[in-house]
Amino acid sequence: MANIHDCLDAAVKGGQLDQTRAAEAGREYDQLLARFEDIMPRHQAEAAALATLKEATSKQARSRRHTVINQLQSMRRLHALISEAPDPALALRDLIEHSETSRFTGESIESLQRAIIKSVNAGIYDALKATGRNLLGESRAPARLRNIIRELHGQDAGDATAKTMAQAFHKQQERLRQLFNAHGGDIGKLDDYGARHTHDAAAIRKAEPGAWETYVFDRVDWSRINDFQTGKPFVAEKGSIPNRERAMQFLADVREGILTKGWDRRDPSMTPGGKALYNRHSESRVLHFLDGDAWMDYNARFGASDPFSSLVGGLQGMARDIAQMRVLGPNPKMGLEYATQVAQKRVAGNVKAETAVAQKAAKARQMLAIVDGSINRTEYEGLARFFANVRNVQTSAKLGAAILSSTTDPAYMRMAAKVVGMSPTNVLSRATDLMFNNATRETAARMGYVAETLADTGAAAARFHSEQMSSEITNRLTGFTIRASGLGHWTDMNKVAFQMEFAGYLAENAARPFDGIEPKLRQALEARGITARDWEHLSAPEARFRTDGGADFLSPIHWREHQTTLPPMEAEGLAMRLQMVIEEQLEYAVPGQRVEGRAFALGGNAPGTLWGEIARSGKQFKGFTLSFMIGQYRRVMALPTAADRFTYAIDLFVPLILMGAVAVQLKELVKGNDPRPMDTDTFWKAAVMQSGGLGIFGDFFASGTNRFGGGPAETLLGPTIGLGSDVLVAGASNISRLSNGEKTYAGRDLTNLARYNTPVLSSLWYQSAAFQHGVADQIQRILDPEAEQLWKRQARKREKDYGTRSWWGSGDLAPSRAPDLSNALGGQR
Repeated sequence: MANIHDCLDAAVKGGQLDQTRAAEAGREYDQLLARFEDIMPRHQAEAAALATLKEATSKQARSRRHTVINQLQSMRRLHALISEAPDPALALRDLIEHSETSRFTGESIESLQRAIIKSVNAGIYDALKATGRNLLGESRAPARLRNIIRELHGQDAGDATAKTMAQAFHKQQERLRQLFNAHGGDIGKLDDYGARHTHDAAAIRKAEPGAWETYVFDRVDWSRINDFQTGKPFVAEKGSIPNRERAMQFLADVREGILTKGWDRRDPSMTPGGKALYNRHSESRVLHFLDGDAWMDYNARFGASDPFSSLVGGLQGMARDIAQMRVLGPNPKMGLEYATQVAQKRVAGNVKAETAVAQKAAKARQMLAIVDGSINRTEYEGLARFFANVRNVQTSAKLGAAILSSTTDPAYMRMAAKVVGMSPTNVLSRATDLMFNNATRETAARMGYVAETLADTGAAAARFHSEQMSSEITNRLTGFTIRASGLGHWTDMNKVAFQMEFAGYLAENAARPFDGIEPKLRQALEARGITARDWEHLSAPEARFRTDGGADFLSPIHWREHQTTLPPMEAEGLAMRLQMVIEEQLEYAVPGQRVEGRAFALGGNAPGTLWGEIARSGKQFKGFTLSFMIGQYRRVMALPTAADRFTYAIDLFVPLILMGAVAVQLKELVKGNDPRPMDTDTFWKAAVMQSGGLGIFGDFFASGTNRFGGGPAETLLGPTIGLGSDVLVAGASNISRLSNGEKTYAGRDLTNLARYNTPVLSSLWYQSAAFQHGVADQIQRILDPEAEQLWKRQARKREKDYGTRSWWGSGDLAPSRAPDLSNALGGQR
């Protein structure tokens, strides 16, 4: 095949093409070639790049060239990936989230999104550390945060530190804008873009007719706002006043667009793909505020989130959209449908394979709806918000001791390290060091690994609970409980430790050629499309991170900033692919909430519907368990022989069960009980359940109720349904007793509702016993005449079922003795 650059030079010399267009075509060809080389041999990549360029050129008269090129390139890439995948059905699912059993080597949206977000957090680390949320969920430095907003809007705040932090934010905004455009987007550059708008539709609706328009009129820069009718700015100079009637009509149109989510300017169609992403963020820039103060004034009255969330959330939203566009094209839903049709054509005539493709395509659509947020479009917004807030309160009331369940994390981390050839001892010691050593945390941040909770107060809670529509107050309750319990810090440090050690492991192998690196590591890299050529660039010594003490790390995030051998956009893609490898292994080390698990639990049920709310209650606190079960099942099934699977299972589950036993005992101690005897089958059954994150179900091995008093059905349906059941049953029971002239238990029932459902106090592990005995018991003693007799019966039942007594008895204001640790050996039975 003739070299295209030679052809272009010949066309220029022959007068058939000008130099500018020839250079542009050459650049586009090189970019396409680099992308296609990731998935096919060089000669095929050259042909595909040339075909894409020709087709895009022929269509440019009918459509925007840039978007057409990216859409066609995505279609060809998806066609190659699905056509060559070992299992086309599994490949559809893996476009959204990676799994080991499919042997699919293409990129997955979820791990790519996490990789980009990690790199963004690294770029704004100083600002996150300074202005992120404190224990109460408020900014640590609200004045500085306001100054950052001012600087981002081109307003001099007189704060040198804020200016530097604003520059870091702007650098990431510009980086993501370029990435977005590279994958088909259309966002113009704005040096003083500021922060994204977060319009509160409810607040706008409540305003008097015309009040929103009047409020906005004086706070925007009309010289930078284009009239929809003319396509030109309303005024020529900043500060000038436009024609008020026309401007107010324009604002009324914008208001209608916000309230209708754009349907005022959109017609229904039969297209299944929905709205494309390539102009999404460009449309959100319709309003340009005069300065940072005007933006903050608007945000305080009509904004849906605080300034910190707007800044960080805006970057994370861009990262999410970039990941979707890079994997599926400018219109991700259409891209997934195209991939599905390629798979359907490939298996046509094979009934079993056709069924598998249909099933996995449906699952992939549900997973994409979770990733892009469309699963959260509500039927009845008020109902959805109510239940979301109830779930938040239940999280705060019941997850304050969740860190005790996380004692199993070292077992997961140990096994995840072994699978890729890392030293488990190094990972666990690094985690311990990070827990207590701020200098080590700073080193991790400098190489690109920043604690997630600095940027997202729900990062740790997401292991057990995932919520979208809820109030700021209940969000803060949840965030406070997770942070105050230590779970946030524990989860962060375990994640950072695994990533640091992985980067160190990569550096250990950097001096070797690709075919000479540790086999387990090479297998992990090859499984995600990292080639020998890629390794040559990645292992370059000048781009590695070295500590003052000489420790060497190959961090993809640090490498992206310091490498010099590849063009920036190509380096960006390679760095994110390597970070994706780390992200996917990290999910096994510190399980969170897999997209597939959420899709399994929610189906296509929207919030604000009966089944949608039942599904969300049922999956609450079970996301961790679903992720664990799905991930480990896939990992075991990916092993080649039955002997390998058996060995892996024993190696994982023996330590896991032992750590589950520790968790069971810790939970007894914080409740004010002695440890449970470990010489009974009921104890070890509970330990087995605890090892997989289902500790609450372990209660049923010795009792008919769980630790909160609910039965198996209520436990399966989740705490929100359980709370509703408790309220209804207690109310109906007491009304029935009262109508029959019998004694009621209203005081006891009210006390128990408070005992198990008071945010923070009911569950925070280091003070829950004090609340239970010093507050709840004292209230029950007043409201329930039979409290003393009940407590004695409960103590006898606890000793019978669990073989343990209380060192802090019910109704006692203070402990009567120290815990009897010897009871763990069976001393009281």
